Amino acid sequence: MNTKTATTLKAETEGDYAALKDDIAMLRGDLKNVMEDVRGLAKVKAQAGVEKGKEFADKASGQFKETRADVESEIRKNPLAAVGIAFGAGLILAMMRGK
Repeated sequence: MNTKTATTLKAETEGDYAALKDDIAMLRGDLKNVMEDVRGLAKVKAQAGVEKGKEFADKASGQFKETRADVESEIRKNPLAAVGIAFGAGLILAMMRGK
C-alpha cells in the first residue's frame, strides 16, 4: 500500500502550486509579448496605409492639375464655346432644380 504522510502531501501540493504559479507567470509574459507584437504589426500596417494614401492623394492632385491645365488651355483656345457650354450647363441645372 502506498501511504503518504500529511507532510509529504502538503509538500507535493505546495510544489504543484508553485509550478502552477510559475506557469501562469510565463503565460502572462508570453501574452504580453504577443500583444506587443500585434501592436507593432498594426502600427506598421497603419503606417503603410498612410503612406499609400499620401501616394494616392499626390497622384490625384497631379492628375487634377493636369486636367485643370488642359481645361484652361481649351478655354483659351475657344472662349465663346466655353461660355456657351457653361451657360447651357447652368440652364440645365436651373431647370432640374425648378422641378
